[in-house]
Order: sequence, then C-alpha cells, then structure tokens
Amino acid sequence: MKKILMFFMALLTLVAATPTANAKRSIMELPLFERAVLIIKKFETLHKPKHWPTICYGHVVQRGEHFTRRQYSESEADALLRRDYAKFCELYKEYGRDKYILAALAYNIGPGAVNKSSVLKKLK
Repeated sequence: MKKILMFFMALLTLVAATPTANAKRSIMELPLFERAVLIIKKFETLHKPKHWPTICYGHVVQRGEHFTRRQYSESEADALLRRDYAKFCELYKEYGRDKYILAALAYNIGPGAVNKSSVLKKLK
C-alpha cells in the first residue's frame, strides 16, 4: 500500500511540475507580436469559401497571389496571418513599439488608410 501511495505522489509531483500545468498564462506576459496575433484571431473569424476573396483570418487575396477557393486549416490561416502581420510590422518599424498597433490597424483597414489617418499623424 505504501508503494502505491508513493507512486501516486510521484506521479502527482510530475504532473504538477510539467510546463503544460502552468500553460494558462496572461496575455500580458506574451510579446506584443503574439498579443496582436491572438487579438486579431479572436475578432476575425476563420473565413469560409463563400467569403471569397477574403480567406483565413481576413486576408484579402490580391492579384497575382495563388490561393484557391477552399476552406483553409487553422494552422494555414495562422501562418498567413503571421506573415501578413509581420509584413505590416516591417512597414512601420520606424515607430518602435507603436509599430504593433499601426500594423494591427493596417491589417484591419489597409496601409493606405493608416498612412492618411490621424493616428499616424499624431505619432509623427
């Protein structure tokens, strides 16, 4: 009986010490890039083929891009979102930490509208 009790205590200790036990973290502990990706994913739905030319998490297919009208998996949509968001972060890199909010805004309304916005004018 004592061996069984020791076995369960060891198992419980092992489970409590694994990283997945503490996986639920605050969004504020994440880097700004990751926070933005999570927020975009929360408010943009995973688009279906009937929403064409909008696919994945709000990516609008541009002329010359080779996407098909199909349902994309969550991992494909996540990869496309990260690629698009990184592109917008690079576009506004001169604004330091503010590049993340400008990139999120550009993801939502487009970089042309951001460049004309009062938000960008105030940051300048």
